Amino acid sequence: MTDRFPVRPWRLAALASVAMVTASFLSVLYHIVDVVGGVSVFGPLVVASVALAVFFRALPERLAGALAAVLLAGGLSVYVVVMPDVYAAALSVDRVLSDTVALLTGFSVLRMAEAGAWALAVTPGPVFLTWYFALREKYAASAAVGGLTLGFFVLTGDSGTVGTMVGVLGAFGALGFGTLDVHHARRRQVEVVGAVLAIAVLASATVSAVPSTGSPLVPQSATAPEGSLAVAGDRVGVGGSITLSPKVQFVVESAQADYWRAGVYDRFTGQGWVRATGPDEGGALDAPPGRTERVTQEVTARQPLGVMPAAATPVRVSGADHTVSAFGNPRPDGALDNGDSYTVESAVLAPTTAELRQAGTDYPTDVRDRYLQVPESTSDAVRSLTANVTAGAGTPYATARAVESWLEANKEYSLSVPAPDGNLVNQFILEQNAGYCVYYASAMTVMLRTQGIPARYAVGYTSGQRVSEDTWVVRGVDSHAWVEAYFPDVGWVRFDPTPGNPRETQETETVADAREEGVDGVDTAGSEDGTYTTTTTTTSPSENTTSANTSTQVPGIDPDRGIRTVSDPGGGNVTDPAAGGGGGDGSGGVIPDIPPGTAAVWTVLVGGLLAAAHRSGVTGRAYRFVWLRTTPSGTPEERVIGAFDRALYVVERTNRPRKRGETVEEYLDAVRADRRARELATLRERATYGGEVTADDADRATTLAAAIVAETNYQPRPSTLFNRTISYFKS
Repeated sequence: MTDRFPVRPWRLAALASVAMVTASFLSVLYHIVDVVGGVSVFGPLVVASVALAVFFRALPERLAGALAAVLLAGGLSVYVVVMPDVYAAALSVDRVLSDTVALLTGFSVLRMAEAGAWALAVTPGPVFLTWYFALREKYAASAAVGGLTLGFFVLTGDSGTVGTMVGVLGAFGALGFGTLDVHHARRRQVEVVGAVLAIAVLASATVSAVPSTGSPLVPQSATAPEGSLAVAGDRVGVGGSITLSPKVQFVVESAQADYWRAGVYDRFTGQGWVRATGPDEGGALDAPPGRTERVTQEVTARQPLGVMPAAATPVRVSGADHTVSAFGNPRPDGALDNGDSYTVESAVLAPTTAELRQAGTDYPTDVRDRYLQVPESTSDAVRSLTANVTAGAGTPYATARAVESWLEANKEYSLSVPAPDGNLVNQFILEQNAGYCVYYASAMTVMLRTQGIPARYAVGYTSGQRVSEDTWVVRGVDSHAWVEAYFPDVGWVRFDPTPGNPRETQETETVADAREEGVDGVDTAGSEDGTYTTTTTTTSPSENTTSANTSTQVPGIDPDRGIRTVSDPGGGNVTDPAAGGGGGDGSGGVIPDIPPGTAAVWTVLVGGLLAAAHRSGVTGRAYRFVWLRTTPSGTPEERVIGAFDRALYVVERTNRPRKRGETVEEYLDAVRADRRARELATLRERATYGGEVTADDADRATTLAAAIVAETNYQPRPSTLFNRTISYFKS
């Protein structure tokens, strides 16, 4: 009896495994083009790449690699053509190197200015090469190409845990089943492959593929304090139940309350927000275009802070080393410690309702290009519902008010909600009845964009607890997300669709429970005595003011809704990198700062790869390749001997190795070596056995050796290649 299969099941299994590897990195690329645009092109491009591999599977490996390189170079050339002029003009060797290092240390592809075009550009090369090797039954090479492509997206943080695990399993499966197929394995030997795949599952489960969750290969971005929504990283995921900290984060001394903004995001991925980037990641403290009033704040940290919250828009900052984001937000160099303080002067927008209604739709090109993006996965039902909600609105301002009011009236506030399965906005608007501020803000931003109104997602803190005439205590429970919509000649105006009363009730209960439990750090500056109440709280609607919360009057707020207006310059295709995170600090340096822990892991990784390369003979082949094409140096005698050694190596590879005890002359006679090799042998004999060789002799020897080595670079003639290809298909 035999347990062999009558067919080749292991080859089918190996090809299925290659498909898993391909699907793992294609899922990342598909997500990128879904977010930015290009889904309709993506599918045909993948099919064409696989078809190209089928058609050219008879191509020699060297030419196949060259074809893959041509596909990649051609795609990237198209990407350079379509990218914004301001970015293309900044391309340089330093810039390319800096961007490459950033991508390999946690800089998401989605932050690139033309991420969709880049994803489409790089798709054909790895797909073609992965399937070229698979169809030639070179499963190790196929898994290597697919695995390296997936590994790149793991390092950028764009590959999720599940996708990474699928790719790892596919790579191990391709190697295992490919080996079984080559050796005509029996059924029981599949158990070995199964054990290896199980180990791969455990290994994948212990390593996160997303920088924010602790991948050892990617530096951690500086984030907001524990229990806060105000994250300053390059990207932020949204959704799922959360618990906000009742501890004091910072104290603000200011003549008036405001929302203390920490960061802004412009690109929605369906599951979170990222900051798209451009050539210059620095920003300026410029005043917005509309009417403003100046507000000075002194902020003192009470927890380690990776952000510098401030009323928008800051125009002057002092007291702490900082840089400025492209959105006009200051951020600390490093992190602020407990007790550190800084002073900010902000130009706070104070438009009237009439100005907002009359602002029109003459948006700057850079604003229109950047802040109207929605993922292609956004449901048509969301677009239709938004159109119905805003059907009676005659201006962008009225449209924003209608969306804001609809969300507030139709959704409930809750911190305990399930994590979204797919597009968060689709689920929240069409299926889910409850959510918290990030749900509301994400939904409103997308809804406005579907109606052609530029909008963006902002995070920070509400004003907090007022404890004196000009002092506010801000806790983790005050962290918040809201929406900023752009109005021409005014600036970025804040809208807050999250129901205020339920949120404030939740905050109050959380702080009260923490006090009863004796939690440290809940109070400071007399906040335990209750909320400060002003003696004068009346305002006039004609002054365009109203109450921001139950404890204070805030100028510059629309009396119809309580919309606090904020602004910053916005600008071109640039972004706010994470404080201390990947992507550099905006200084234009070639190599961004990499934490010691990440450097240590990279050292171990590179050492392991070099060891594996040595074990497989790759390093030896690479050394011999360079050695053959390097001109010998030293004395004339050393140069002659070095030239002869190179020529002899080529002759042995072309014919047969020299036998033990066989003289050079006997060997050259046996292989019928030409006159060049014989002349080299004569020169080598003179150099070795005491004869005199001159510099001219050495030059002659190196010339002869170079000519012999050059002949190893033989390429098949086109007709021969064509005939081989036809013969392969016929077979």
